[in-house]
Amino acid sequence: MTSVTDTSALLIDRIHARHGDAVRIGTGCDLADDVEFVIDPDATITLGDRVSIRRGTTLQANTGGHIIIDDDTAIGENVVLSAMTHIRIGRGVGISNMVDIHDHNHRPRTHDTLTTDQPITPWASGFDAAPITIEPGAIISNKATITAGVTIGQNALIGANAVVTTSIPPNSTALGVPAQVKDRHPGPLDPRHPRRQLHIGWFGTSLMEHYEAHHPRLSTQADLPAVGEQIEVTEWRHRGYVHALTTRWQSSYPWITITTDNRGEGGATSRDVLVNVNTAVHGGGRWDLAFLGVGINDIWRHHQGRMSEAVGIDEYDTNIRTALALLSEATRRIVVIGEPPIGWDPAIDVAAANRDLLEYNQRARRAADDHHAQYIDLWDDITYTATCFGWSPTTPTAPTRGEPSIWSDGVHLSEYGDDLLHQIVARHLSDHRIHDGLLTLDRFDRATAARRYHVAR
Repeated sequence: MTSVTDTSALLIDRIHARHGDAVRIGTGCDLADDVEFVIDPDATITLGDRVSIRRGTTLQANTGGHIIIDDDTAIGENVVLSAMTHIRIGRGVGISNMVDIHDHNHRPRTHDTLTTDQPITPWASGFDAAPITIEPGAIISNKATITAGVTIGQNALIGANAVVTTSIPPNSTALGVPAQVKDRHPGPLDPRHPRRQLHIGWFGTSLMEHYEAHHPRLSTQADLPAVGEQIEVTEWRHRGYVHALTTRWQSSYPWITITTDNRGEGGATSRDVLVNVNTAVHGGGRWDLAFLGVGINDIWRHHQGRMSEAVGIDEYDTNIRTALALLSEATRRIVVIGEPPIGWDPAIDVAAANRDLLEYNQRARRAADDHHAQYIDLWDDITYTATCFGWSPTTPTAPTRGEPSIWSDGVHLSEYGDDLLHQIVARHLSDHRIHDGLLTLDRFDRATAARRYHVAR
């Protein structure tokens, strides 16, 4: 009688004879004799050690596609894996029967995806594609479907018949159509598996920069300086609403490493910010999410009479559009943050300056729309809160000493203003599911996806 090991060895020999170096199979693998390997030119399939694949399963690596299955993974019956970019399955993953994993799908049939001389065929409009990753220890239950761009986190459990269209965090259970997280079950994560990364860039003025003088003892609870003790400033650090948002996002997505590239500059006009964006992009900067907020200094300098530094509205429009065009080449998502009103400044006509600032904000909104960027309008929320604190937009004056205010000095934000910006930006990103969207890879036409997601074997 022929053993399972003998049958698998004979099958592996046949696979190698047919596909040569396009397939690599590790030691101790157990493959049913009807497992189908479909490998197009410039495509590969790699199996680690002790991989088990049951009957009726198809592994299809289309031209330029790669399937990588790591050690100790078990794949059930009648499963289909089809890759045009790449599908990666981590160590110890369990995939049950009749699961479908495609890293691509048909594009809609439109005038942009078809030419008039093409015959009517199922593939005439081409395909959109993005890699799929199933991290170590995940379990995919019967008849689940995993779609392009999705990452299934470590130890995640995907329920039967689920359709996974967005990435699922580790140590969670996702059910339904579309699949949503219904439960969390803390478990050990494989330290050898690389953590996901999100890189966030900030380009703007002192509202983003928000430097704070600091010494480590000032925030070390076990070694706080005594009242009256002199402490030397040893560093400047970014704080304000940008710091608060980063802290919030990191605690909300603990399985992701979130890094912040804060290029805010005190006193910057749109000219200065454009230089900063240009330097960052051409210096190789790349961001998953970038924020752009500028305009208040362009106007403030004009009303201060510093005309050589002031930036007129047409130049401002050109500057912000150029910055958005540059960022579009280096960033997956862009958010433009409108400027808040000025609170007070005895040296200028604040009401007139704020009227100008509203016009600049409208230009920023239109530029954001034209570059497919999100726009966050701060004006109404800032004005509402400020008036509740006693401020008047028609006769803007400094608050009575000790009274709360949005502004610390009439232009820069107080702790109340920073917290309000934190709330507004966090709410907008949550309502539009910006971060969740970034965790699922963007889909592109097949040729673009091949360039964007190319990996060496």
